[in-house]
Amino acid sequence: MPRPTHVRYAVLAVATAAAALLYLERVCIAMASGYIREDLGLSPAQISLALGMFFWAYALAQVPSGWLTDRFGPRRMMTIYLVAWSVFGVSIAVAPNFELLLAARFALGLSQAGAYPTLSVVVKRWTPIAARGVASSIVSFGGRFGGAGANLLTALLIVWFVPLSTSARLERGDLLDAPALEKQLTAEQQNPRSPWRASLATRLLVLGGEEERLAELNTLIGQPGSFDAILPEGADLPAEARALANKSPAERTPAESQRLNRLLAEQAFPQTIRQLYGAGWRPALLVYGMLGVLAGALFWFVVRDEPTDHPRVNALEASWIAAGQVASPRAPPRAIPWRRLAGSLNLAWFSSLQFFTNIGWAFIITLMPDYLAETFNVPIEQRGLMTTMPLIGGCVGTLLGGWLTDRLVAPLGLRWARSIPLGGLKVLCIAAMLACPWLNSAWAVTIALTLMSAGVDLAGPATWSLAQDVGGREVGSVLGWGNMWGNFGAGLSPLLLRSIQQHSGWHTAFFLCAGAFVFAGMAGLLCDATRLLEPLAETRTDD
Repeated sequence: MPRPTHVRYAVLAVATAAAALLYLERVCIAMASGYIREDLGLSPAQISLALGMFFWAYALAQVPSGWLTDRFGPRRMMTIYLVAWSVFGVSIAVAPNFELLLAARFALGLSQAGAYPTLSVVVKRWTPIAARGVASSIVSFGGRFGGAGANLLTALLIVWFVPLSTSARLERGDLLDAPALEKQLTAEQQNPRSPWRASLATRLLVLGGEEERLAELNTLIGQPGSFDAILPEGADLPAEARALANKSPAERTPAESQRLNRLLAEQAFPQTIRQLYGAGWRPALLVYGMLGVLAGALFWFVVRDEPTDHPRVNALEASWIAAGQVASPRAPPRAIPWRRLAGSLNLAWFSSLQFFTNIGWAFIITLMPDYLAETFNVPIEQRGLMTTMPLIGGCVGTLLGGWLTDRLVAPLGLRWARSIPLGGLKVLCIAAMLACPWLNSAWAVTIALTLMSAGVDLAGPATWSLAQDVGGREVGSVLGWGNMWGNFGAGLSPLLLRSIQQHSGWHTAFFLCAGAFVFAGMAGLLCDATRLLEPLAETRTDD
């Protein structure tokens, strides 16, 4: 007796891998942002603009790219999107100045915009309606998994690409802020944290010029053990520095002594000496670009637009997938349904939900690394781990969210099975953000942000499912419309939060995030998965 084939599982696996690379490429720049800022001589406002530029482009291209998928099919368009964003990711890695960095980030946003609308179409066409929430959660999990791995993997790659053979000497331009260094030295001389620091400050203050201080610091870097006095102060250090510090000065090689001294000098004078690990951000980002090109080839090989188009799908699998699917016209739409998207009150709530959610959520993928460095002076590897935790929480939330929204359909109906996760779970997000200003350790804040991220992503599969429920043959356009507004929120987030932080502190930024989640929760409760974009009988192929 013939059995159904299982090609759908391979399709779902490739879609999940594509989502993982999507977020890996998107999130990695946040971990590298401090090094990029030093390398290109950018201000905090400029790097925040570069972080936000991606989301503005991503938002603007959501509906057109979703429509392109509806028009030309997910196989062709997802392959194009994958290869294109990988090329522009490489452009970020080689950007020589602020202007080209902005352009590359904008192009990356444009090329990634169609990914989730396209993957949503893949899930709709390759999954029966009874399993749609779980399938959506698995693909969403891929994105969160890629985002979770991005910070930690990027941190490890950055360090790995700066081997011990890299010169530890300070070069011209490595003293980033001479006035700030002067203030640090004066403060240490007047209120020393240790006799060693006071002596070092006095030694450098008597040298009047930048060149003389640079030469003196290089002399100290070249002397084994010259900075070891900083170690008993309990400073947070990179893993490499801690490992080298466990050796006595006599046991270290000259290269190890110089590496440790350079890392300790950066610790002694934060944000005024260029970080040695900054040399690793460009090759780390190049690796992600090459992975994306390979993923594009794999997607083209495995996926087809419809199960019936795939040569390895038999009739039993095709009929199983089609079970419960709502009939929709085969002909693809010839124009973007702008009027119907903009005129739908249901989609207005859907868009508001995503806009306000992303204002609060985007903090963890844009400003959290800077927050940990500036507030708690967390070293790079530990910062990578901490910024990974909220996205791991998101992975768990995403997997549970698919089960949750599917499980609620039978007792509550489709309307509340979607809107309760979308709106009700924002209470957890609000509580977590309100707690952050009162927490006095980096790990405590990390735990709170992990709970926030889990709350957001518990509702993620319901977001996809709602777009699939109401979109008919135009799922890509509907999800793209909601994502557009969501990413306007994400693009606004780093600019708004950084501006507020500079004027009123990080506390106020957290309060703003909590307020955004309040509005998101109200909008989520008003979303109605039973209200189609338009009745099937009135479906048109133009606008």
